[in-house]
Amino acid sequence: MAEESGDAGGNSGRRSFLKYAGAGGAAALAAGCKTRDRQSGSGFENTADGGNESGTEPPQPLSGNTIRIGSLAPQPDSFPIGQSMWNSTLMAVEEINQNGVPGIGGRGILGAKLEPVSGNTEASPGTALEEFDRLVQKEGCKTTFGTFLTQCTLQIFNSMKATETVHITTAAAGPKPARIVHERYDEFKWHFRAGPINSYDLARAELEFLDIYADQLGWDSVAVLTENIAPLDPFAELLDESVRDIVSEVPVFKRSSSGTTNWTPLFDEVESSGADLNLVAQALTGTAAVKQWSNQNRQFEMGGIHVPSQVYEFWEEVSGACEHIFTMNAVTPQTTNTPRTQDFMKRYQKRFDTFPVYSGPIQYDAVRAYAQAMAQWVLDNDLEEIPSNEDMVKALEKYKFTEGIVLPEVKFTPPEADYAHDPQWTSMKETGVPVWQQWQIDREVAEDYGVMHSFAPEQNKTSDYTYPDWIDYPSDHPANQ
Repeated sequence: MAEESGDAGGNSGRRSFLKYAGAGGAAALAAGCKTRDRQSGSGFENTADGGNESGTEPPQPLSGNTIRIGSLAPQPDSFPIGQSMWNSTLMAVEEINQNGVPGIGGRGILGAKLEPVSGNTEASPGTALEEFDRLVQKEGCKTTFGTFLTQCTLQIFNSMKATETVHITTAAAGPKPARIVHERYDEFKWHFRAGPINSYDLARAELEFLDIYADQLGWDSVAVLTENIAPLDPFAELLDESVRDIVSEVPVFKRSSSGTTNWTPLFDEVESSGADLNLVAQALTGTAAVKQWSNQNRQFEMGGIHVPSQVYEFWEEVSGACEHIFTMNAVTPQTTNTPRTQDFMKRYQKRFDTFPVYSGPIQYDAVRAYAQAMAQWVLDNDLEEIPSNEDMVKALEKYKFTEGIVLPEVKFTPPEADYAHDPQWTSMKETGVPVWQQWQIDREVAEDYGVMHSFAPEQNKTSDYTYPDWIDYPSDHPANQ
């Protein structure tokens, strides 16, 4: 339930992903498509039936109302990121309508029925604006959720301001929207972001990861190759400023071209530098890089932010060449970020025969947090009508939601924060997010398919880190311990 926040701070899916990535939009963290054997987790509690602890029926002062909410997702019928957003919206709405908001119960939001409306942004800023306007002005949506790519989020800002519509971003990491909210709060206070954490925090998380794990995994020398696309600019900037303070040697630090198809020259440079790890941030070029790294038996490990590796079907796409590749992620089919994560993943898989991309559980959390904030505001203020959008801004700023799937709780940074209305995130070690996923073989989970195990952080660990068997490690290396 929510508490007041008092501190600051099938193959068609794969084809759509690859086609879209080739068009220049894959700076997102992506996961989840159909395949044969499905992974399963263990140890979860069922929180889908909602209800309150007392077992008594809550008041229903909003009975008779219908609240329409919009989902702004790219290709929600085919692209994994968009599919996950829309599917998760459907799940959240159906559960709220049947069981009420978490911790309060009843039906709907204190009796008000939620009705979802889908908008296809096509990952295009212009289309995102058209769909936002349609959802709000023609479909009568009270609020919207979603947007993939920060350019799409920014494109709706003026219309969001003009219509005074709350929008909660769930799939774009660029820091600029939150900075605008801070600098021009009265105009753009309507924007919130439930996740992912912004690009600077992603870089902070990677630096924290290296600080904790580099020594114990045997990474004394780290080469850095970051794809040269705009969404990765803030990430690369902060990494460049700080990574040399954490690891002993950084012999290579380059922005690789998004058009790279032949990785041999770059891999030759990394290997000749003696780097233990090739730390990458790859979206458009990640598939070719993995195939060549594995086929050439390169004498360095590889991972970082690797978008294709976050797609469950990637193992099949590269015929297992991604074994040992690791990537930052929000959640995997194996992890237990919170006591509710595995329950959600299992229910999603059962209904849609696949696992969601990171955007799915974030959108699911966002819809439920919004519904809970509305219910709590109504109860705290003894209302009998749906709160205004102005009041919903106050409610979202005031309460924190403690029934999350990705993070243990959802709460937003205050207006005075440098990045206002962003998810409050402190550190990987404290929150357990992001998780560090590695493709491994685990016969106990999947007989003939790879497993997306997490080896860090400790509270989300599902397996130890594994080392490529073709690398010639010295006898005292952790791989030989």
